[in-house]
Amino acid sequence: MKRLFFALWPEQNTRQQCATLINQLNQTGKPVNEANLHVTLLFLGRISAEQQAIITREAGKLPAPLITLRFDRLSFWKKPAVLCLTAGQFDQSVSILNENLARIAKQQGIPIENRPFKPHVTLVKKASSAIDFDFAPILWQTIGFCLVESCSGPDGVEYRIIQRWPAI
Repeated sequence: MKRLFFALWPEQNTRQQCATLINQLNQTGKPVNEANLHVTLLFLGRISAEQQAIITREAGKLPAPLITLRFDRLSFWKKPAVLCLTAGQFDQSVSILNENLARIAKQQGIPIENRPFKPHVTLVKKASSAIDFDFAPILWQTIGFCLVESCSGPDGVEYRIIQRWPAI
């Protein structure tokens, strides 16, 4: 069984802006590897090969909208102890995509967290506190979405894109 999630993957310029911000934070904690930066659309967890085949097929039927997210806040979430980029306001098409993916997952018996969707980019894990830091907003423009596998290895977690659905 693979550990999977749906995500918005950044283009290189956006990834570099996020990496630069991580370097400027000088935050105690564990910086997220630049290659792993993403916006989670829906976490699936460990799913079977059969479930993966079905959700991959069904996700391919969804419209993949062009989405622009403006990350303009640095937020500290105490319980998971993360420092992340969040958006004061965001394009509702990303919420609709999240809802459609959740519907597909539920139809396959995959349990989904029941909380409001908040687009965010985790920058630092094991963060100790909030920090006050001014930065230029980061525009995250998507050209589709993807299915990603979370792989644990000796050097930590690596995220591997399994399937991409480009925006039409």
